[in-house]
Amino acid sequence: MTQQADPAVRALYQNRRYPAMSHPLSDPAVTAVAAALGGLIPAHPADARIVEIGCASGHNLLPLARRWPASRFTGVDLAEGAIATARDLADAAGIRNVEFFAADLREFDPGPEPIDYIIAHGFFSWVPDEAKLALLEFCKRYLSPTGIATVSFNLHPGWTLRQPVIELVRQLLPVTGGDPVETLKLVGETLDPETPHGRMLGWIVEDMLAKGADILAFDDFGPVNDPCTFPAFLQLAAQAGLRWLGESDPAENLPSSLGGKSRAALNQLAGHPLHAQLAADFASARTFRSGVLCRSDAPVNGSNPGALLPAWSLRPGSRPAADESAASTALHAALKANAPGTIHAGDLLDSPTGHDTARVAEAILDGITGGSVRARVEPVVFDPRPPENPSLNPLALACARRSLPVVDIWHTPCAFPEAHYPILAAMDGTRTIADLSVLASAHAPDLAFAPWLAHLAERGFFA
Repeated sequence: MTQQADPAVRALYQNRRYPAMSHPLSDPAVTAVAAALGGLIPAHPADARIVEIGCASGHNLLPLARRWPASRFTGVDLAEGAIATARDLADAAGIRNVEFFAADLREFDPGPEPIDYIIAHGFFSWVPDEAKLALLEFCKRYLSPTGIATVSFNLHPGWTLRQPVIELVRQLLPVTGGDPVETLKLVGETLDPETPHGRMLGWIVEDMLAKGADILAFDDFGPVNDPCTFPAFLQLAAQAGLRWLGESDPAENLPSSLGGKSRAALNQLAGHPLHAQLAADFASARTFRSGVLCRSDAPVNGSNPGALLPAWSLRPGSRPAADESAASTALHAALKANAPGTIHAGDLLDSPTGHDTARVAEAILDGITGGSVRARVEPVVFDPRPPENPSLNPLALACARRSLPVVDIWHTPCAFPEAHYPILAAMDGTRTIADLSVLASAHAPDLAFAPWLAHLAERGFFA
C-alpha cells in the first residue's frame, strides 16, 4: 500500500521553501572522525556513496558533491520545487555526480549499491512516527557494513521549557494578527527579567527569535515538532538495528555549555555513560543532538584513534585548551600558525619539537574531545589572501547569481545582504579588485569593501 506523508507536513514543504543552508555537523570529512572516535572506520568520503534524506534545495549536498567528484551523491526530498532548484544549481555549476529525487522516503528505492554516508539533518523530529521509523529502517537496510548515518533530533528535557512558549504563541495568534514572530516578541515583552522565571523564559524567546521567521515555520512552529529523550532515541535506533557512536561533533558528547564544576560532578557517573548523558542533558537544558550511528553488526571497536590520528588534518577549535602542558601549548601554537588552513597531524607527530609523541597525540585527542581542536579526514589548504581577479567557484557563483547563501570552504553557509549579491555575482575572474571596488561603491556604498573582501578570502570563498 502506498504511504503518503502527513498532509500538514507535505503542505508546508510544498507551499513554503525551506531556507537554503548547509549543515557543517553533517560534513562527512568531520563525521568520519566522530565515527573513528566511536570505534568504526568508515569509507573515505572522497570515494563513497552519500545520500541525504530531506535535502531541500541541495545546499548541503552540492558543495560536498563538488568537493568529491569521484563519489556518488543522491538527494531526496518531498518538495518538488526544492528538488527543481537543486537540479538547476547542479546544472549551472556543472556538477554531474549527483541525482535529486522528489519522493517520500517510504517509497524511495536508492538502488543496490550500499550507502557509506546517510545524512538526515532536520528530519527525524519533524515527521510523523511512521516516517521516523522508516528513516531508521532505511539506514539499517542500506548502510554498508562500515557505513554511518548522521541523524539530528530535538531533545528533551531542553524542549520541555520551550514548548509552553510555543503553545502560548499558538493560542495568542487569533488575537495578534496571526504572525508568530510578532506574537513571540509580544510574549517576550511581557516577561520580567528581574525574576528567575522571566530571565529563563526571556532567554528562550530570544533564542527562538534568533532563528528567524523562515526557520521557525519549520522548527518550533512546524506542523510536527516531536522532541524525545536521548534514551528514547537510542531505544528506537536499537530496535531498528542501529548503534550510536557519538555526537557528530566530538566536543559535544558533553555539552559545550557545561562549566568545569558541572563536568567535575559528572565524573562521578563515569562508569555509567548513559546516566551521565542524561544528567548532562538536564544540566545544560540541551535541545538538540546530531549523532552518528552505524549498523548494530558493524565492526565497532575495530579502530584505534591513536593509530588513525596521523592521517587527520587539524585546525583550531572554538574553545580554549583545557590542558596547559608543554605539548598542548606547542600543539596550539602550531595550529594558530597554520590558520586559517589545516595542519597534518602526522607532521606534528613527526616534527622534532622536543615533546614525546605520545604526549602530543594525547594533547590532540584531548583537544578534539574538548573543543580546542577540530579534526577532519582530509586537509584544507588555500590562500587566505584575495586574488587580483577574485573568482568564486562555479557553485558559489551560481548561488550568488540567485541571491542564495554561499557555502564556505568549511561547509558553513553565509547569507549576504541583497545589495552584496551583485558584487559576488561579478566575481567570475574577469574583474580586478579595483573593478569590483567600483561596483561595490555603486551597489553597496556603505560596504567597507577591502575588509569584506579579505574576510571572504579568509573563509576560502575564492577558487
